[in-house]
Amino acid sequence: MKQIIKLGFVLAAYASVACVSLAVVYNLTAPAIEAVKLAKASAGMKIVFEDADTFSPAADFAKDSASAITVNALHTAQKDGKVIGAVIEAAGATYDKAVMLVGLDLNRTITGIQFLSLTDTPGFGQRAAEPAFTDQFKGLEAAKTLEAGSDFDGISGATITTKGVTNIVNYAVWAAGDYLAKNYGGKAGSGGAPVVEAAPAVFDFDTAFAELFPAQEGGEKPVYTEAEEYREKAVKKLRVDKVWTVSADGKQLGALAAVTGTSYHGTVSVLTAVDTERTIIGCRITDLNDTPNIGMRALEKDFYGQFTGKGSDDPLIVKEGVDALSGATVTSAAVADAVKVGAMQAAEAAAQKGGKAVPADAHSYTLNELQEEE
Repeated sequence: MKQIIKLGFVLAAYASVACVSLAVVYNLTAPAIEAVKLAKASAGMKIVFEDADTFSPAADFAKDSASAITVNALHTAQKDGKVIGAVIEAAGATYDKAVMLVGLDLNRTITGIQFLSLTDTPGFGQRAAEPAFTDQFKGLEAAKTLEAGSDFDGISGATITTKGVTNIVNYAVWAAGDYLAKNYGGKAGSGGAPVVEAAPAVFDFDTAFAELFPAQEGGEKPVYTEAEEYREKAVKKLRVDKVWTVSADGKQLGALAAVTGTSYHGTVSVLTAVDTERTIIGCRITDLNDTPNIGMRALEKDFYGQFTGKGSDDPLIVKEGVDALSGATVTSAAVADAVKVGAMQAAEAAAQKGGKAVPADAHSYTLNELQEEE
């Protein structure tokens, strides 16, 4: 026992010495590490702002968290100790996503752009990082919003990437220009910040439930009762996760079904609501893993809203009653199939609570099943 206690003290002593040593080493090397990082960052910023000889972080720069474009940092660009512009690091959605450095002088002229990362399609969106595209921005007057096709040439076959890069550059130059105008006498721009809409997001269940079956003023809050016989039920290669019947003030309102299927890049889960007459009240997508700006556009109301008012027994076939997203037919079909299965299961549950009876041929419907074709 004494030997074990002694060994414990020895190990504790070694651990203490190691911790102290690491702390000492960190304190000694941290300044050098930061200097190396700053040197690398300055080298990148020098590419987009050749006239500057030093760059300093703008500690008083206020980031705008409300924009879909994320500003990671802003550095003032100096020459002979005088601020002559700024370099801003901004990130946003393209076909996938990109992180960029954008230089701007006090006259609101772009001094250069550079990609720190770009994860778009090789041979298409990746061409945005080539000098043939990036060099077009050098010398552009950015007092107004830039537009592809008029201020610079877009990338053939990569419209979405072009639009995304344009959004990043426009917001970056606005943010940098606004900062320079307020703090260093830079040229004022025209108008406010460019509006870049945030990417639509999936719904959480509470929000989806509240929107599909909203509480009526002065009435009872809707009550959701799970129909457990539907839980984890396989239907035509899709999975019915759960089904709920919905009531309020002693009256049946309809039912909800959560269904999961396969989309283009992963899975899609859709919550579909029907009334007691087998009519689709609406649907909300609660999970989707797909291509940004293409398949993920299924989260936009213009797409999922088209199912509202259709009958549970109506065919939901892409291009035959369901409008597909451009470039995302498989995802469109996957959502339509999840809505169809959800509507049929929810309508069946509602019928058991006094809703419209299930037609005799209700279970003979077909789905798109385009996942196998892709």
